Amino acid sequence: MILVVTISCSTTGKLQSLRDEQIPVSSLMVREGIPSYESTLPVYYNTGAEWNERTFELIESAEDYILVSTFLGVEDASTNPVWEALAKRAAEGVRVYILIDSSSNFQMVPETDIRIKAAFMYLRELGLSFVEYNSLTMSNLFFVPNLLDRDHRKYWVVDGELLAVGGININQTSLDWPEGLGNIDTMAEVVSPGATQAVIDTFVDTWNRYSPTSLDAQEFPVDSRLPDDRETTTLWLFDHHWPNRSSITTLFDLFSVYAEEELWLIQGYTFLTPALLDRVRFVTERGIPVHIMLSEHSSQPKYEMASRYGVLDLLDAGATVYMYDSPDGAFLHLKLMVADGSLTTIGSANYNLRSQTFSRELNVLFEDERVASYSMEYVQELLKHSRLVTREEAESYRTFRSWYNYILMQVWG
Repeated sequence: MILVVTISCSTTGKLQSLRDEQIPVSSLMVREGIPSYESTLPVYYNTGAEWNERTFELIESAEDYILVSTFLGVEDASTNPVWEALAKRAAEGVRVYILIDSSSNFQMVPETDIRIKAAFMYLRELGLSFVEYNSLTMSNLFFVPNLLDRDHRKYWVVDGELLAVGGININQTSLDWPEGLGNIDTMAEVVSPGATQAVIDTFVDTWNRYSPTSLDAQEFPVDSRLPDDRETTTLWLFDHHWPNRSSITTLFDLFSVYAEEELWLIQGYTFLTPALLDRVRFVTERGIPVHIMLSEHSSQPKYEMASRYGVLDLLDAGATVYMYDSPDGAFLHLKLMVADGSLTTIGSANYNLRSQTFSRELNVLFEDERVASYSMEYVQELLKHSRLVTREEAESYRTFRSWYNYILMQVWG
């Protein structure tokens, strides 16, 4: 644990050096090897229900292929219509390929001990082509780094024309909990030929690592045109695969260094390390407000306890912490960061150690006031159902049980 936490560290000296350089964001991205692509402005879907409706439209409109990567994919009344719609189109000749992480084998009904079946057997029955990412076999149990290598990404590619990236899984909590709403979460849909090609490349590479049948990225053509009737911007793509393409630390550093007016972090959970707290402190010590929004409701008590244990540390680091209480009792699963009404990132990465190291993550970054403006309007809507966390409340979370789960979630959550 000590070694892994050390790996995640980025000293404040490094952050200060970046500030002293005063180079543009675009120059830093070039230096760090983060690719940029021309893109349309993103279209957002902010609940599981909204995204579920959009997926049926995408599935029905597909003419050539659909590539789906989901961290969690289960067999459930809420998800089976998606699988069945994909199977129907596959039977009609549309090429459908699905990546699902092995963590899907361990899904529970919220607030219960009832296990939900992973979708693997059901997809096989439907005749769909899928790959289980890094199966949790007995051999992996004896080599922890392999066990912790999880594909946390959630993305869709349809016909090489549309790319969607975000935090919504194909599981019951994303699509149908509470009934008809799903998580408070977001998928961002763009038209970006370059980013789409990059995601196809990473999909094929991942597929070929775990499937006995190989794919070729050239088999999935990409439309190179941008629509004439859509506003455009620049998109940076963070495809994190530690340690070969370790980019989430760069993303976290970016917001800590370039924030000049205010920084917002919207997180379902945040399992903190000293290095992550240092980044928050590096911002607040410059007199810049840091606002962090967590969720009142959780999919499992252990995650809630672990996340709330760290609230006092955030307050001590100078942050303001809000607790979002959905009127419907939904879980705020969103992973969003906004700085100065300009920088915005959304995707699969949580502000925690796992996203920074072992987990595969996919985030998009925009330096665009139009994107940030929309995001902040949405944050303001969330604030209508949020409350400030007092120090007294934060201290009440510091129980032994919460500490135990906090330590456990550093590597598992």
